[in-house]
Amino acid sequence: MTTFTRQQLNLLRTSMQIALDQYDFGEMEVDVGKCHYTGGEATFKVKCILKGAKTREQIDLEYYADLHGIDTTTIANLQGEDMSIIGYKSRARKKPWILQRLRDGAEFVCDDNLAKRHFKKREEIRDQPIKVERV
Repeated sequence: MTTFTRQQLNLLRTSMQIALDQYDFGEMEVDVGKCHYTGGEATFKVKCILKGAKTREQIDLEYYADLHGIDTTTIANLQGEDMSIIGYKSRARKKPWILQRLRDGAEFVCDDNLAKRHFKKREEIRDQPIKVERV
């Protein structure tokens, strides 16, 4: 056999993640990500994040949520599941918003229309004094 199969690479990725999870990196979290392979050569992306630091998607979320008028604290009910917005992929053209299902933490993506429909900032109703004119 001279080429990798998807099953072999999935097994290898989970084995690498298990091995890295056993080691204490202190203030760092290590995640084995995507794999690119051609024939008998495979390359895995390993991401290291300092605990408490914001990811690129979280930083972009703050900027684009303000730009589009999205409330990041809103919890919406989509298809019977409670969802919240946790990130924004600036390079994704069609579905840039990252949603997280609150029940189990599964992540999904959605487009601008769905995000604006369910997570739009509500207008604040301010108590304004009523002006009364004397006649």
